[in-house]
Amino acid sequence: MTDDDSIGRRIAHHRKARGVTQIALAQDAGVSASLLRKMEQGSRIASQPVVAALARALHVDSTTLTGQPYDREGPRPDRVHTAMPDLRRALAYWDLSSELGTVPRQPAELARDAAEIATLYQLDRNFEVAQRLPPLLIEAFAMVHDSAEDQRDVLFDALTGMFYAAHAVTYQAGYEDLSTIVEDRIAWIATQSGDPVMKAFASWVRTTSLMRLGAYDAGLRILEKSLAEVDPGSQERPAALRMVGSLHLRSAILAARANRADDAVAHVAEARQAASHTGADTDNDWRNLAFGRTNVEIHAVASAVESGDGPRALALADDLRFSDDVVRRLPIRVGHHHMDVARAQLWQGRTDSALLSLEKAKKLAPQQTRRHPTTREVTRVLVRAHRRANEPLARFSAWLGSDLDW
Repeated sequence: MTDDDSIGRRIAHHRKARGVTQIALAQDAGVSASLLRKMEQGSRIASQPVVAALARALHVDSTTLTGQPYDREGPRPDRVHTAMPDLRRALAYWDLSSELGTVPRQPAELARDAAEIATLYQLDRNFEVAQRLPPLLIEAFAMVHDSAEDQRDVLFDALTGMFYAAHAVTYQAGYEDLSTIVEDRIAWIATQSGDPVMKAFASWVRTTSLMRLGAYDAGLRILEKSLAEVDPGSQERPAALRMVGSLHLRSAILAARANRADDAVAHVAEARQAASHTGADTDNDWRNLAFGRTNVEIHAVASAVESGDGPRALALADDLRFSDDVVRRLPIRVGHHHMDVARAQLWQGRTDSALLSLEKAKKLAPQQTRRHPTTREVTRVLVRAHRRANEPLARFSAWLGSDLDW
């Protein structure tokens, strides 16, 4: 695989364009000069926290270094890009009502559409999600503005579910500006509803852009405030308990990226406690925000990976088993787990196992796997690690749309 489109090559290009040495950039970004040198050489994975720190130091967006959005042109363009202009236009209609000429339906009908969108997203069918969302969002905006008071809660819930799918799809496809707009729209819905759980959900979503910027401490402060405002004790509000658990899981990832490994472990433990009160795996029950016992253990592995603790991540992964039901309902969650495991395996020199993990991720969630920077970085390092042609690796690299250079 050629290194022309690698994150390391882009870092080197922007560093040289600014006339900055490796040592100076490393000091400014707070990373080791040795790590930066290996990244630029292509022999070390560029992790998301390091990319965020370097992007900030170089005064560029993180997607400038990752190269996203991927596959917009060339012999195998990604279809999801063709849906983004219509989605962008639809998001602009958020404050318009019936003058759009839409024919109103019953809120329950819109809620059913939102549930279908949520399912499509969890099944990794992002192109269909992006294609179906624009007219539904325009209709939902009009209905929210024109609805009676007793219908608004149903509409808020449906619209929030659609927003979540829109946020996930735009973020995965590398459209940072669109995903940030969606975060603002979710905050608007939370303000309109007055529901503390929905407000906490808006904060949870907002931390996505903060993670991308490397603003981990700011994200943790926002989530800490939300945890203080949501009461998980009410038996009438199981959504509150799941929200609290989700806030702890997101806090675990933020803490891990902020090099606060002990705090990350503590947040996972809090989430595990919350999951023990939810009964069976309740992933995907509320606004398409997965929370349940399995997802807690997925995050235990992920936070260990984000902390750079490969041995602990692999030990936790070895103990994790997925039920057929979880694999069927949440392929994107399980697929992302396998991408995380591939990173840890590569750190430990288990190159064959890392490729197998990427293959598992591809089988479960091919669209997510192909669009994720981790996949490309791990694959690129695997290619450099093999001195001779490796047929399975060559096939996987070709599937990513890259040519091998052995």
